[in-house]
This record gives sequence, structure tokens and C-alpha cells, in this order.
Amino acid sequence: MNHFSLLIRFASLLLIVYLTYGCIDTYSPPEINQANNYLVVESRLTVSPTGVIEIKLSRTQKVKQAAPTLYEQRAEVQIESDQGRSFKFAETQPGTYTAKAFTYVANEKFRLRIKTTGGKEYLSSYVPVINTPAIDSVTYRLNPDRTSVQVFVNSHDPLNKTRFYRWNFEETWEYQAPLYSGYEIVGGRVLPRREDINTCWGTQKSAQITLANTLRLSQDVVQDVPITTVQAISGKLARRYSILVNQYGLAREEFEYWSSLSKSTEITGSLFDAQPSQVTGNLTCLSHPNELVFGFFSCSLPTQKRLFITEYLGRFTIQDQLCVPLDTLSTPEVIRQSANNSFLVLIEYPVPGSPIPFYTIGSIPCSDCRTQGGTNKRPAYW
Repeated sequence: MNHFSLLIRFASLLLIVYLTYGCIDTYSPPEINQANNYLVVESRLTVSPTGVIEIKLSRTQKVKQAAPTLYEQRAEVQIESDQGRSFKFAETQPGTYTAKAFTYVANEKFRLRIKTTGGKEYLSSYVPVINTPAIDSVTYRLNPDRTSVQVFVNSHDPLNKTRFYRWNFEETWEYQAPLYSGYEIVGGRVLPRREDINTCWGTQKSAQITLANTLRLSQDVVQDVPITTVQAISGKLARRYSILVNQYGLAREEFEYWSSLSKSTEITGSLFDAQPSQVTGNLTCLSHPNELVFGFFSCSLPTQKRLFITEYLGRFTIQDQLCVPLDTLSTPEVIRQSANNSFLVLIEYPVPGSPIPFYTIGSIPCSDCRTQGGTNKRPAYW
């Protein structure tokens, strides 16, 4: 092959690369990159005689902006009934407003009203209360190679009225610190630890959107809907794992809202995926009708069911930590160095011929399970 032929082939290759990649532009819609801070409403009215209703208000930010969440604070928030009742909310944390749950009467509808300190007023449309059927079962399947378990939900509505469903969940898992700290230093003395800090429980709420509908079925039945997959490598299955699945019946309008939101936030990722769209809900800004508002206000009587899993898969690990005892020190040395707050006392280590006890010490992340984000308070349902 002569040099001219090689040159032609190389030029052709460059042309193919240019045509392949040169036409791909980053999708950057103005709604997510302009300076406006639109109101974001996270709300779901749960009508029941017990419990607490929570509404969260925040502001949108640019996608690439790394600043902390902009919470909408000191707003006036209330629920209004089409039968003249109203229920006010109190701000318990920045941007978080709560009120006691309440009962409702037949055919009563509700809407959400928000007034901000900036003088803007927002109002949702009236929505009915959706009664959610009970969850039939929450099951799981163990992966054949024992690297994960997949959780499923089953439900049905004998009245064939629900048709639209959404689920979320809260998972809890028990774990232990790799090293056991049996002693603590109190008032310059090494004493047996009064509180167990070896066993903890971690909790995490789902962030994914799981939906289903039965419009094409003769019976209102959902079967083996996948809720989540728990990986053994996560350490959540090492001891005992629990998942609480919440089920919500939806109106068609809310189902379409969550479907659009799911496509915009979870499916995108390649050139051939659906591109992000402007997803708003059933709230409007009364003072500025053209202003966007994100969120959907709805009312329901949700149902839930809990599942426990004890497959003992994987193990709890601490990243960037080699969890072995650091040293063995005499009592005076342990007390002296404890002022640095750099270790915890593990166990008493007998040294032949020594008139005073020696103790092994370990790093705090390896010895105190609370440092990994969990709590050492056993959940009431455990």
C-alpha cells in the first residue's frame, strides 16, 4: 500500500470521527441553568387520626451548582378543605413544615396554600382522598450467586378502582463495628462502658420512583413489582435487614406527573434516552401566574408492609480503615493519651507481673458504630 492510499484512509477515519461526535451537543435547557429560583414543593397529605404530616419547601438551583439546598423558610403553609376547614403548619426545621394528621369526611377534597416571606402566594388545585388497598405481600429472591437479593411487592384492589400505584420504601439494617470497645474513660479512670456502641442500625429512605398501572388488565392486580435490589457488598445484608414498603393509590393526573418526573430524572444518560422535560405539577403561583412551580399536592390513605431478611450476605466494612488494635498501653498511659481523643479503649490486656492493668486501644471509626451514620438505639420493631 502506497503513502497516498494511507493518507486517504487516515482522512476518511478523521471524517467519520468528526461526523460521529461533532453533532452531539450537551443538552442544557434554560429551566435548569437560568438564575431563577423556582419553588419546589414536596408534599403528600396523609389523612388519618394519628401521625404527622410533613411538607418540604425549597428552591431550584442550577444543575452544576454545588451550593447547599436553598430552603424556603418562614412561609405560611396551610391545608384547606372544600368544606371550609383549614389546618396550619409550623416550621420545625428550615424548609420543613409539619402538622398533626387529621381525619376527613366522605367526598371531602383538599388543597395546599403557601405564602412566602417574599410576598408570593401559591395554591394547588383541589384533590380527592385516594384510598389505597392493602399490600398483599412483600417478598424477595436471592440471586443464585448470593451477591444480592431483589425485593418485590404484590397487591390488588378487589373493587377495581385504584389502577394507578406508586411505592417507596425505608430500609433498616443492623451492623457492628469491627472492634469492640468495652471500656471508657470517666473522670480520669478506666471504667466498663455504660453504653453499647458496637451494634448499630442504619436507616435510609428510597430516592427512586416506582410506578405501575393496571389499565390493560381485567383485574386490578399488581404482581412481583420490583422495589429494590440490595447488594451483598453494601454490608446491609451482613446481619439482619428490614424494608418497610409504602404503597400509594394515585389519581391518573398524579400518575402522569410521577411518570414524567421518572423519565426526566432517572432514565436520561445516553443520546438515545428521553431528554429532560419541564415537569410541573398541580400548583400555581397566584401572584405571578407565569412562574413555574415544581411539585404535586395529593391526598391519600397509604398502606405499608414490612419484610425482614436474614441471609447473612457480605460483611460490614469501613473504607480507608484497617481495623486492627492500634496499641497496648498501661493504665496511666491510656488516661494521659486519651486527652487527644484519638482512640477508644477496647479490652483489658493482662500483662504477667504488672501491678496495673494494660488496655488495648483502637481507632474511633473502627470501634464506635455510630461514626458510620447509624444509631445504637434499637428500633422498636426490631
